[in-house]
Amino acid sequence: MVLKRVTPESVGIHSDGILKFLDLIEQRGAELHGMMLLRHGKVCAEGWWKPYNPDSPHMMFSFTKALTSTAIGFAWQEGVLALTDKLCDIFPDKLPENPSENLLACTIWDLLTMSCGHETEIRTFDVNEPDWVKAFLAHEFKYKPGTCFMYNTAGTNMLCAVLKRRTGQDLFEYLTPRLFTPLGISNVECFKLPDGIEMGGAGSRLKVEDMARFILFVSQKGVWDGEQLLKAEWFEMASALQVPNVTPAYDSANPDWRCGYGFQFWRCVPENVYRADGAFGQYGIVFEDKDTVLILQSAAANQQVQLTCAWEALLPAITDEESLPECPCAEVLKTRLENAEITPMLSMRNAGSEQKYSGKVYVPTEKMAGLADFIGGIWIVWPQGGETKSLRVEFAADKALLIAEQDNGTFTAEIGLTSHFTQFPLCGRTYGAVGRWRSDNRFELEVRCAESVGGKRMLLNFAEDTLVIEVESTLPASGGIADRGYAKYELKAE
Repeated sequence: MVLKRVTPESVGIHSDGILKFLDLIEQRGAELHGMMLLRHGKVCAEGWWKPYNPDSPHMMFSFTKALTSTAIGFAWQEGVLALTDKLCDIFPDKLPENPSENLLACTIWDLLTMSCGHETEIRTFDVNEPDWVKAFLAHEFKYKPGTCFMYNTAGTNMLCAVLKRRTGQDLFEYLTPRLFTPLGISNVECFKLPDGIEMGGAGSRLKVEDMARFILFVSQKGVWDGEQLLKAEWFEMASALQVPNVTPAYDSANPDWRCGYGFQFWRCVPENVYRADGAFGQYGIVFEDKDTVLILQSAAANQQVQLTCAWEALLPAITDEESLPECPCAEVLKTRLENAEITPMLSMRNAGSEQKYSGKVYVPTEKMAGLADFIGGIWIVWPQGGETKSLRVEFAADKALLIAEQDNGTFTAEIGLTSHFTQFPLCGRTYGAVGRWRSDNRFELEVRCAESVGGKRMLLNFAEDTLVIEVESTLPASGGIADRGYAKYELKAE
C-alpha cells in the first residue's frame, strides 16, 4: 500500500502550526533528523535534515520495544503463549537455586509492563556472565511482580528470549511474515545479544516511513489495508495505562514519563495520546481522537523538549474539520522541509594552509580504527572493521577528502567546503560532513552517519611533523548509551 501525500489543510491541519512546531524545536535546542505527520492515513508533512535522508535506516533505541510488544501480541493471538505464563515455567533450566517467591510469580505480563520486580537492571553485555537470561533470573526480584514500575530494557530482551524459546524464531524473523511484509517494510535488522537473541529492547534500525507504517498500523488497532492482522484487543491493552510510573527517576521536569505505562508504550500528558519512545527522541506518537500520527527521528539530551513542542504548537493545529481552506504557508512549509539541513558551519577557507597541508601523509602512533568506525556515531553497532595505517587530507574546489589507507583498502570521507553537508557512501552507509579552517593550522569538521543519532566534531591540528586530532560528540551528553565524549589521537608525518 502506497501512503498518499496531501497538504495539511486538506486533512484539517493548519500548516502554520507545523511551522511553529519546527521553530520551537530549533529554538529549544533539539535536533530533528526526520519527521512525518499523517492524518487519516495520509502523509501531510515530511522532511529530512541533510545528511539524514529517507533511504537510511536510523538507530531506534527503545522504540524497538513497541515492535517486541507487537510480536508478543501475535504470539498471544496464535496461542503460542499467554500473558499469565510464568518465567519459571518457560526457563526451568535457567533458574537459580532456591528461586524466590517473587521470581516464581513473575509472568509475561509483568515483563510487558516493566514491573517484573527488579530494583536495578542487569548489565546485558557483562562479559563475565555470558548467559544473560540466567543472570536476569538470578537478579534479585525485590518487589512482588506487578506492583512496582522500573524501566528495564533487559526485561524487554527477555520477551525476545521467551519468543525464541516458544517459537524457535528471532524477533524480526517472527515479525517478517506477520507484520513487516504485509506493511511493506523490508531490509530491516536488529542487533543481536551475545547469545544470538535479538535485542528487542533497543537494537533496531528503521527508516522514517517504516516507523510511520508501523505506528499507523498500531493506531488502526491492528488493521492494515482493510485486513485485521492483529486483534484490536491487543492494542487496546498495549496502549492503555497498565501500571503507574510516577517514580524518582522521572521527576516533574519530565511530565510525559509520569503518565502511565502500557505494554511497552507510554501514555502522554495530553488526553488520548500515547507513544512509542526511543532514546534521544525517536518517537511514534498517536493522537487517538485526532486520527493523527507523528513520527520523529531526532536528537536531544533532554527528549521532553520534542514532546512539549508538539503539545504546544502541533496539537492545537489539528482541527476537528475534515478540511481547511488551502493556505500560502503550506508552500512555505513544503519548501522548508524539502531544504532542511542540520545547521552547518560556515566554511571559511585558507588557501595557503590548504596548499601546505594538502596530501601530507600522517601515520598513527597507536592503533587506530578504520575510517568508518572512527567517524561513525552514537551506537553504531555494526562495526566495519579495518585498521588505519595512514591519514591524509586533500583539498579541492568545493570539498576536502579525508583519506585513510587501511589494512583492508583505501577509504575516503568527503567534507563539504561550501557551508553545506556533503552526502557520500562509506562501507555501505550514508555519511555527510562539512568543514572550515579555524586558523592557519587548525581545520574543523563535523561528520554524521545518517544511521546514527549523534555525530563527531573533529579538530585537526596540523604541524610539519605531527597531526593531532581532537574528537567530541555532537550531543552534549556522554556515558551510558551516549558517546564517550572527548578523545584525542596523535599521528606523525610519514
